Amino acid sequence: MKEKKQHINEQILVSILNQKASEDELKTFQKWMNANPENKESFKKMQKIWEKSKKIEVFNQIDVEADWKSVKAKSNSSVTTRKLSVFMRYAASIIILLSLSYIFLYQTTPGFGKLAQQKTEMQKEEVLLADGTQVYLNKKSKLVYPNQFDSKIRNVKLEGEAYFQVKKNPSKPFIITSGNAIIKVLGTAFNVRNDENGRTIVTVNSGKVSLTNQKTKKLVYLTKGEKGIIHDSVISESVNDEANFDAWKTGVLRFRKTPLPLVLKYIENYYGIKITNKCERINTLNFNSTFNNEGIDNVITELELQLNVKTVKRGKHLIISERTN
Repeated sequence: MKEKKQHINEQILVSILNQKASEDELKTFQKWMNANPENKESFKKMQKIWEKSKKIEVFNQIDVEADWKSVKAKSNSSVTTRKLSVFMRYAASIIILLSLSYIFLYQTTPGFGKLAQQKTEMQKEEVLLADGTQVYLNKKSKLVYPNQFDSKIRNVKLEGEAYFQVKKNPSKPFIITSGNAIIKVLGTAFNVRNDENGRTIVTVNSGKVSLTNQKTKKLVYLTKGEKGIIHDSVISESVNDEANFDAWKTGVLRFRKTPLPLVLKYIENYYGIKITNKCERINTLNFNSTFNNEGIDNVITELELQLNVKTVKRGKHLIISERTN
């Protein structure tokens, strides 16, 4: 006797595939699977399609349950199943769900359609945008930008740190969203950094920049030699007192009567090492030197000579102590 071919609500299958099924849906699904071997085969094929679609990064944002409800709401009747095989019907359902999100993904998802992204880990990258703007991206940073600037403004989004040399275009402002900041320029060079304390720091090297706090809408203008900081609802502007704000890009560390504790901090950040100072005497000293793309060993030698200290380097850890002889 031929086993009965049982129908199941497609929404239940979508919930199963998306691992969001309720207990009642799981029971219904299991009953349907046990009712006929063809049901099992159909579901296996559907799973393969689903798994392949999940490997495509841009599909990760799709809310399949919401999209399926949208399809149901716009339909005058339930999906006809008589003219299609079970497999084709379920495959078509997935295609419909993916298609509903295509336009949204094209407009908003990096790597799919109009947007691109550059993400760094332990390396730095240089990105040339379609308008000729050059962006130098620091380690552990991400830039999202259009493949083409078609609108009246040039919008990009930054996480981490980058140095921008914006191609001048008075008719198309260049706008960066980063942290809680909106940075607007016409053409200039400046550095943007999101630090570990949740601050966004903008330091201007040339030209003029407007810096807006997204929370309060308060705005300040920055020119060459100035920096602005946004932290939560507070925005401030001042003269830039960080000579090495762009050292990560230029490779040049400059110290002019710089307090030694600050020198060690810059060296730690630039070379990615930890420094333990056991020589209290040097904490009150100022340091003068310039390191132009120098290796860490040359920097250590200079510290030893100027400060008359002993150093021991163990991997990424540098220990400074008083010289005993």
